[in-house]
Amino acid sequence: MSDRPQLGIQLYTVRDLTGDDVFKDTLAALAELGFEGVEFAWRYGGMPPAELAAFLQSLGLACCGLHVQLEELLDPGHVVYDYATACGSPYITTSLCAQVDGWGDLLPQVGAAAETARSHGLQFTYHNHWQEFVTFDGSYALDVMKEQTDPALVQFELDLGWITKAGVEAMGYWHDYAGRVPQIHLRDYSAARETVCDIGDGFIDVAAVVEQARAMGTRWLIYEQDAYPVSPLASAEVCARRCRAAGLGAGCGA
Repeated sequence: MSDRPQLGIQLYTVRDLTGDDVFKDTLAALAELGFEGVEFAWRYGGMPPAELAAFLQSLGLACCGLHVQLEELLDPGHVVYDYATACGSPYITTSLCAQVDGWGDLLPQVGAAAETARSHGLQFTYHNHWQEFVTFDGSYALDVMKEQTDPALVQFELDLGWITKAGVEAMGYWHDYAGRVPQIHLRDYSAARETVCDIGDGFIDVAAVVEQARAMGTRWLIYEQDAYPVSPLASAEVCARRCRAAGLGAGCGA
């Protein structure tokens, strides 16, 4: 099997195009651009799990993750687990960036959520923003999570753009998490303009990211962008084109 990572897209990127009436058209457009998987963020096109899974299969798209709330993860009977299982997602993810003040109380809940995810056959991953780079006793909050949780249960979906916004060198930081990063969020960021930007217009060297993903065993590079020069789909096309040039995306070989 090729060790080439796959190219996904976090559907929050196209959140204004994921209403039930246009959801299928949007996912079809993303598949046509060359994305190999989608990561869901609270919207499922009004389809029950089995129907959504069949629709993804018809497009040749994989499910590379679900981003959900911690409270949903802690409920073993929540429908998010039905969606994850039906769609064949390897991962289920949350973020607690707005709650770093209660970090000490949250970490046991993260461990419990990860246990529940494992009981459903899923790997829990934590998605960072920039807020997790506040320090506690000299350590970043995210590093505290890494050190105080079970590596088999709690892995990470590191967001390169938000790491950069926090003033940390993203590629080196990712390397320090070796063995615990099955997903990367491929978000570019311009420090000069202090804004998210199209892939390749900020600090990201796509070829270098792909090479490091291969070396570290990261399975998915998941594009996310929440501010656009023109439109969400125009920026997605830029991402897909530049990733394809670096050997990433549908149609690219080993």
